Amino acid sequence: MDTVRVAVYARQSKARPDSSEASPEAQLAAGDALALSRGWQVVHRFKDVGRSGWDPNAIRPGFDELMTAVRAGEVDAVVVNELSRLTRKGAHDALEIDSELNKHGVRFVSVLEPFLDTSHPIGVAIFALIAALAKQDSDIKAERLRGAKAEIKAVGGRHSSSAPYAMRAVREKIGSLVVSVLEPDEDNPDHIAVVERMVALSMGGVTDNKIANTLEKDGIPAPGNSERRATSKRMESLRKRRLDNTDRPVPWRAQTVGWILDHPAIGGFASERVKRGKVLVNVIARDETGAPLTPHRGIVSGSTWLALYEQRKQRTNAQRQPAGDASPTLLSGWRFSRCGICSGSMGQTKNNGGQDYYMCANPRGHGGLSIKRLDADDHVARLVWARLANADMHDKDDREWVAAAAARFAEQTDLAGVQDERRETAAHLDHVRTSIAELQADRKAGLYRGSAELATWRATVEQYRAYEDQCVSRLAELDEKTASAIEVPSEWFEPGEDPLNEESPWGSWNVFRRRAFLDFFLTGVAIGPGRDPDTRKIIAVEDRVTVEWRKLKMDDDEKAPVAVQLK
Repeated sequence: MDTVRVAVYARQSKARPDSSEASPEAQLAAGDALALSRGWQVVHRFKDVGRSGWDPNAIRPGFDELMTAVRAGEVDAVVVNELSRLTRKGAHDALEIDSELNKHGVRFVSVLEPFLDTSHPIGVAIFALIAALAKQDSDIKAERLRGAKAEIKAVGGRHSSSAPYAMRAVREKIGSLVVSVLEPDEDNPDHIAVVERMVALSMGGVTDNKIANTLEKDGIPAPGNSERRATSKRMESLRKRRLDNTDRPVPWRAQTVGWILDHPAIGGFASERVKRGKVLVNVIARDETGAPLTPHRGIVSGSTWLALYEQRKQRTNAQRQPAGDASPTLLSGWRFSRCGICSGSMGQTKNNGGQDYYMCANPRGHGGLSIKRLDADDHVARLVWARLANADMHDKDDREWVAAAAARFAEQTDLAGVQDERRETAAHLDHVRTSIAELQADRKAGLYRGSAELATWRATVEQYRAYEDQCVSRLAELDEKTASAIEVPSEWFEPGEDPLNEESPWGSWNVFRRRAFLDFFLTGVAIGPGRDPDTRKIIAVEDRVTVEWRKLKMDDDEKAPVAVQLK
């Protein structure tokens, strides 16, 4: 041919802004030089940056454009720096590409492999051999990478993904490995302060939605507005999804708050992504014994995060604040009271005269149910104080009942020494038991299929069970170190003649401390109907309200003290 039309192709797996021989610019320049030395004319230049030549699912736009030009009869030769730039999938894939080139009368030439010229049989044979070697080299690198990732995962390090909000990744040596670990982002102290504030609010019972609204009202930028996340492509996508089609900052949402607070990294724990139903969530990563991995430096302590996690999972929360402008009440708003007919939650309302009532939040089917708030509050509080006043410390059941309440009180007030470790160990135990329950629910829902997935499921459950046994054993050891007597606040037994008057301890407490006090002794309250269904006579408050006492004995993982003394 008088003129040989050439297409030069370059590929680099990862984008690196350098001038090395591996860079696409250097590859294209080498191809241009080869064409010039042979008197050929370069009519096309194609490149793929950050595209794997091994991954069968990788999309290579430059390669696709190259083959389009070949099929259109626009080129007579394809020049690459070396065969591995064209493909790393092996001889079969390379020969298929060569077959396609031959079909359109296009020859293949390599700059660094001059013996590769598919215009003659020897070049084709060498072409297949080098392609096979390139595939082998790629497989070795992939296996080495998988092994490195497994080692990094075993110590809880990170090998990919961006750091969570208010945290940054730093390189540190753990054993013989240099891995990425997370720490609070000191370059953005305002972000750290936001997370600490969110933790405090959530621990205080504020809902995620209310936290998001508070941060938005205070003008604090949401994580979605960061330079890393607020790309032009993402912001354009958000704008198109909005009804008004306007440009405005990404707002705080309850989901964003939940994602940050539920991320184990803020407590220093390594995390891994697991599927819960149809979504992926972050959970604590554990070693082969089931113990949590803690390579990171958290924004809050591990015990604080575990306490936060368990509190967010609990059915009741004495410190929970109502949404909006509603005032907190003693028995409603924290899932403590329920309807005795339908078991629905009791909310608060006012009648036409402005009097406060507790009312079933789901009245359908029984015509509604309500009770005067002051009557219910007074009756429940007096029942608890009366039982305390009549408790006989010489009676085993009464003594253990009071001791269990005192232990719950101690866990909230004494965080020093053994109690602090016991609190954290108990939190780990609760967390791993929750994880076991979630795994069992996932299997029941059919998320684990096939022998391989079931084997993984069994191994994980066994791992968690082993750690559960460790926690139970450690709790027993800590209980042996604990003094045999637990101190009970003297105010519990000195309420005065009227335990609810203004001079009594109860009278000086706010609603949240009163809730916490009831929670030491009760698991909940059930409200029955106000009238007899047959006679339609009004039923007295004491016959309508059923208190649900906590168990006399402590839970299996708690050891009841042998004696109780006043504080």
